[in-house]
Amino acid sequence: MPAQKSYITKKRLAKAKKQNRPLPQWIRLRTNNTVRYNAKRRNWRRTKLNI
Repeated sequence: MPAQKSYITKKRLAKAKKQNRPLPQWIRLRTNNTVRYNAKRRNWRRTKLNI
């Protein structure tokens, strides 16, 4: 990826970075432990974003 990114590319990368984090623990308390982990977690080596 080039060092000078377009605004759209940068925005998409920022969104993907924000999504790629574990669940907050208070959500596990609120949902009574029915949601245990973030199923959409992504690893930078395994899955690419295709943007």
